[in-house]
Amino acid sequence: MSLTSIQVLSREERDRVRETVTKASEPIPPFWPMQIMVSQNPMHGLEYLPFDQAVRKGLRLLGGRGYLPNAEYRAFYRAGRITGDGLRRAIARVGPRSEQVRTVMVGSREITVEEVWRLHVVYGFEALEPALLEWKLGEEGATKRFRQDLPDESVQRIIERTIRECEHCRDHPEAAYATNLWQVILSVLGLSGGERGRQASPGASDASHVPSDVALPAQRTVSDWVDVLAGTTLVEEINNQLIKWLAAFVDEGLAGWEMPGRYGGFYAAWRDLAQHDQSHRFEGIRQFQQKISELPSEPEDAIASSLRRLGVPEANWSDYLARQLSQLPGWTRFVRWLETNSAYQAQRKHPVDSVQYLAVRLVYEAELTQAACRLEWGIDGTVPALVAYWQERSDEYTKRMSGGAHAVDPVKRAICRDAWRLFHLAQVLEMSPLEMLDLSSDDARTVLEWLDAFPPDQHGPVWLEAYEDFFRADIVQRLTTH
Repeated sequence: MSLTSIQVLSREERDRVRETVTKASEPIPPFWPMQIMVSQNPMHGLEYLPFDQAVRKGLRLLGGRGYLPNAEYRAFYRAGRITGDGLRRAIARVGPRSEQVRTVMVGSREITVEEVWRLHVVYGFEALEPALLEWKLGEEGATKRFRQDLPDESVQRIIERTIRECEHCRDHPEAAYATNLWQVILSVLGLSGGERGRQASPGASDASHVPSDVALPAQRTVSDWVDVLAGTTLVEEINNQLIKWLAAFVDEGLAGWEMPGRYGGFYAAWRDLAQHDQSHRFEGIRQFQQKISELPSEPEDAIASSLRRLGVPEANWSDYLARQLSQLPGWTRFVRWLETNSAYQAQRKHPVDSVQYLAVRLVYEAELTQAACRLEWGIDGTVPALVAYWQERSDEYTKRMSGGAHAVDPVKRAICRDAWRLFHLAQVLEMSPLEMLDLSSDDARTVLEWLDAFPPDQHGPVWLEAYEDFFRADIVQRLTTH
């Protein structure tokens, strides 16, 4: 970095940078200090959004979960605290919408999308991890017995029907039913083995040849992305630097030595003192003192310079800065409180705000990312350089982004994703192997698309609505009886 590579912004451009930071700061609530023992709303900065949207954005930015795990809601359902009628009403109110096929015929039986969604919420038909397939089929014998949470009355009806339809199955009706059901489902989906399965599932086989989409993930910063790809700890190192400098800057008399130069603001004080910091020697940053001395005097200029150096498109700056702020949420909440309480004595004496915080943070990100990428792959630590490098190594990229998982055969993947889910849904629907044999492959795909349209991570709003429905109904009933 040199002065020739840093663009000095106009007043209007600085205002736009500051406006971008203000927008990015909205999800970070300015809470401090905790003067009374009450809870604080961690989504205070997202109150303008509908509840579910706020929860999802909070999860992406801050990692917080706004709903109970599905397993806990299912326990409430089994205990009667959530009713079947309440669940149906909840799906109608806040569940997904199907604009396509809403029913399929299996023999003489009509299966509706609403029924599949309700059962999906209650039982959870999730794909199987490919690494567990051999264990499930072999040691555990999962395709030779009923699923464990199948109701007793369903088990009894299936057994009685199996014996009626197959006299030879009387001695082992459970194993006969499950084994035949599994084989029929594999056949319906064209996954019954070998080349036949590959020919019948062209979409699955072609998937292995589709190149990976190499791009900066929407919810990651460049340093976070490099951490995943290289196994580094850049985000932690950046956080440690910010904690060190912020702790010294916002001190109100507890430290033995006061940080000098604080009256000019956080960014100016850091820029003056960081030139004498020797910790960069252990982090691989070259010519650190010179680079710090050449930084612009205005924090807005430093933000724009670092973002351009990292190769972050200007259209994405707001979301990118929000992610940066969320990586150290405790401190950024404090900074947000200080900047919104300008009359606070410490803030009047030595001001700090989100713009100054981000200016410092992005300098460390640009430098540490550059050092790590040069060391690991011999490339610049920028989005374009990383994209170009990993596009030529798409298989390795996919493996690293998936946590080092090995490539999975597409037929095996389809068995774990499609056949496994359909196998468990059929049991809950009490479908016989003969009925499933009448199911066309197109209708089977339709049912799987229904499940895809309502993944488990979207069940929370429905469960919460159904849970509240129970109490609303109880209150109304109590009121009407008085």
